[in-house]
Amino acid sequence: MQRSDLKIEMPEILSILNAIAGQLDFRSVIRAVSNEIKVLLPHDHLDVAVVSVDGAMVTAYETGLHTEWDAEATASAPVAISPIRDLLTGKVDYIITDDAQDDPRFHFEGAFSHAIFAAGLRSRLHAPLKVEGRVIGALSFSTQVVGTYRESDVRQARIVGDILAPYFFALQQSELVRERELAKVEAEARAEGLRTGALHLTEELENARQAIGMDLHDETLADLSRIARSLRRLAASRSLDGNELTPLLEEVEHCVRELRVIIDKAKPSVLQFFGFGQAVESLLERSVGTAPESLEYSLDEANAAIFDDLPPNTVVALYRIVQEAINNAVRHADARMIRVVLGSGAGGARVVIEDDGQGFTQTPGRRSGGLSNMFTRASLIGADLRASPSEGGKGTRLELTLPLAKSGSLKEQAGANA
Repeated sequence: MQRSDLKIEMPEILSILNAIAGQLDFRSVIRAVSNEIKVLLPHDHLDVAVVSVDGAMVTAYETGLHTEWDAEATASAPVAISPIRDLLTGKVDYIITDDAQDDPRFHFEGAFSHAIFAAGLRSRLHAPLKVEGRVIGALSFSTQVVGTYRESDVRQARIVGDILAPYFFALQQSELVRERELAKVEAEARAEGLRTGALHLTEELENARQAIGMDLHDETLADLSRIARSLRRLAASRSLDGNELTPLLEEVEHCVRELRVIIDKAKPSVLQFFGFGQAVESLLERSVGTAPESLEYSLDEANAAIFDDLPPNTVVALYRIVQEAINNAVRHADARMIRVVLGSGAGGARVVIEDDGQGFTQTPGRRSGGLSNMFTRASLIGADLRASPSEGGKGTRLELTLPLAKSGSLKEQAGANA
């Protein structure tokens, strides 16, 4: 590749400025100026490497020969393994080589330079991109011909770099602002989600307290009041007739049973004493026993032990989700079969609850509240809950996954708060 010596003049500078005007990203800029620069510095491959704000990473954008630094799939790598790391860190002010294939500066352990060799790039010229004396990246020219660039070309490359550097810096700052705004919006969305979730959970807790109060008032309190009246009558008559004591004993036993049901609803003691698998099985047995029609269930708890290693609050939340799903299937879906699988999958604890009922889309008014509660509980413990029709399109399938990484962090947090 031959050319006569050229000096960059004002027309060439204006040509480059006109080419980049209106370009809004790194790729567009490097493509737009390639032909303008080629008049001054011939190249088969042109790329710009931009250093991250913290100076740790470098991202490449290219035009010309296709390499692993393809502009449509931009490659990022640590500055420490870049073949031009000395330029990016300010140790040298430029790099020029007749043949990169044999130059030891491009060959070192772990170097991210195989794209150079794969594309057959030999002559290379690298000039810094500087803003206020600070290196923000590098402009690199390459050809497949040995000995293309000379020391006299370094001045041309520096001038081009000085023209492009402010534009690249502005694009980088614009990108940082956009990323910060996106992060801010995402953080606000997460905060709003947590606030909404906490509100739903507070409402559910209040509903649970009201339900317990109503159960105690309507059943247990009424029974105890009736027993108290009977005892007062016996005390007034001073009679200890066994025929009168027997029904009183039966009513007391009934009260005890009702209290146990209410307590079990409020605090799943089976879960605490016997583990998650046994608690779910007990829940299924009670639900099937109270179902108005014949109802069967299957439970696969071969790997249920994974749940017993989770933080207590997380286990209770999972139990409540399973409880809500089973109650929905029994009370609203007219299901005849409920299948529950407890185990692990996709790197976390996994629960599947499936029924052959009407399906959650068939009774939205009656089941949407339950689904909302389940999704809220799942989000608060970092679990992923998915609802879909069962196989064959009949019934509902709920699949909940709690990543082990989140499980571990929750457990550590629970231990720290203990």
